[in-house]
Amino acid sequence: MDIAPGNLVTVQMTAAPQSEAARKTLIRLFRKDPEIARRERQKARTRPSWQTKRRGGRLWHHQMHSQPAFPLHAGAEYRLFASVDVLRDLASVARYVTVKPA
Repeated sequence: MDIAPGNLVTVQMTAAPQSEAARKTLIRLFRKDPEIARRERQKARTRPSWQTKRRGGRLWHHQMHSQPAFPLHAGAEYRLFASVDVLRDLASVARYVTVKPA
């Protein structure tokens, strides 16, 4: 990858990640796509993530964890701002994605 930091890049998935670490890295990266971030903010506004209930006279709290609302399959495309940390993470999962300037 000879992408300079500070530019927009298009990331296309070529294969599904085989390891859990690569899957988590891709989810973290793809959440930086402006369209995905907008959907995540909208979902967070409409769905409470912190529930309080009374159990045995005491208050118990439950924080809900959600799955990503975007596909992680071959052919999916995302647009990201190529900062230094994003480029480093993309290099670590290079066998699952192709990166080209936007």
